[in-house]
Amino acid sequence: MQERQHEETNPSLLRKSLITGMGACSAGGINLRTLWKNTLQGTVTASLEAFPLLKDPLPVYRAPRLHDTSKSRSLLRQADRSVHLALQAADEAWRHAGLEMAKIKPERLGVIIGSARGPVTFQEQSFALSLQAEKKSRPSTSLYTAFSSISGIIAKAFQAEGPSFVVSSSCTSAATALHAASGMIQSGLLDVVIVGGVDAPLTPTLLEQYYQTGILSSCKRPRDALAPFDLNRSGTVLGEGAAFVILESDASARARKAPILGRLDAISLASHGRHRAGVDHEGLSLQKILRHCLKEAALLPGDVDLLHLHGTGTRLNDFLESQAVALFFGSFKEQPYACATKAITGHTLGAAPLFQLVLTLCAMRDGMIPPLTNTKDLDPACALRFVRTKTQRHSLSKALCLTAGFWGNVASMIVSTTPLTP
Repeated sequence: MQERQHEETNPSLLRKSLITGMGACSAGGINLRTLWKNTLQGTVTASLEAFPLLKDPLPVYRAPRLHDTSKSRSLLRQADRSVHLALQAADEAWRHAGLEMAKIKPERLGVIIGSARGPVTFQEQSFALSLQAEKKSRPSTSLYTAFSSISGIIAKAFQAEGPSFVVSSSCTSAATALHAASGMIQSGLLDVVIVGGVDAPLTPTLLEQYYQTGILSSCKRPRDALAPFDLNRSGTVLGEGAAFVILESDASARARKAPILGRLDAISLASHGRHRAGVDHEGLSLQKILRHCLKEAALLPGDVDLLHLHGTGTRLNDFLESQAVALFFGSFKEQPYACATKAITGHTLGAAPLFQLVLTLCAMRDGMIPPLTNTKDLDPACALRFVRTKTQRHSLSKALCLTAGFWGNVASMIVSTTPLTP
């Protein structure tokens, strides 16, 4: 039996980074409340759509149509779809944290966002227009085709004057953003950071590129197409969406008596150099990141109550992820409960880690583990401790989210709901 060596563990410096607000917008729901309800009920809203560069229609997860609000209406006129989604989710998180009533110094408020593809719809449209002989770009086009347009508009909307930028590390982008935000809080540079992940990849060119990789689902029944860890899974399905949290210093949250939704105990980021499009075939990178993250949080594997897995629905990555988890945590009875929710949101690329995080915090808040939606026949090679049909109440105080992406990027986050003593 593993024994804890207190003298060899160092509590994470992240442990006073608190989450005080959450928001989300995706095909699974226009806000986090709706998304969580659909996640628990297993309600899938994917659709089959035709795209100009593809012979056959593809299943996709498209978020609901958004209605512009007075907030930054003028800035949104030319903005990419990703910006609209981001502002919707960021505003929900901001209000959830009670910041509309708070007095936050603008220079102590930052905006850090993760995105794999950035404003790709506006980029495609602008580049296509520039190829037409008599068409010229607007003077503002260079502003709105930049990745930084996403963070810039969010910063202006919430009058943030601290650091504002976008990071990109494929499907771990939002975790990288959260890591950067935590560092700025721990360094004392910022009190509050609006942290988000967003991607709107449902464009003809990008979907054609993903189709050529062979990782997209071949199922033509859109609501069944993404089936994580299912024996007959055939690939992933792309989805658009944004998920945001308000990350706040312990001192700031205590001073304004903010609602504490969770504490960020550790974030580990890494990459491996042998594969471009997935994890290594031995699952060593995932095991390594799990080990590092638990060490950073001063936890043992048995301390984790819930795992939120990447679960893309591709044959190889689901298998490798499940094997790495089983090898790390041990036998079925020793493993934490596990969940995977991309059948509800679709694969939102760089936003995926924050969708995992906000849904994990909902599960911990309510003591309810989401069922594994769309998985009719669990692959025996992926037999982790999933909740299959009916949610049950559980005591969930510590959870881990695991994500992997292109170019060997891997990320692991540990969040806790146990209070931290002053």
